[in-house]
Amino acid sequence: MGTLLFKANYSYKLITLLILQQAIKISKIAKERVEILINLYKNLYKIAKLIQERIKKYYNLKKSKGLDLKEGDKV
Repeated sequence: MGTLLFKANYSYKLITLLILQQAIKISKIAKERVEILINLYKNLYKIAKLIQERIKKYYNLKKSKGLDLKEGDKV
């Protein structure tokens, strides 16, 4: 006879008090929240990429190209 993994791990049987309608409602809410989180992640990713590009552009402008020395100049 098989034992539920939950019972084997936690030493008691899992009892859920949700009926099917409640489970469906919760799953709809969960799907909406997941969609919101995915949209937030996409927006943050776009913003991070934009900031990264601007920092790269600024760094390249401020980057020192070295001294303007020619052969024969005194150092």
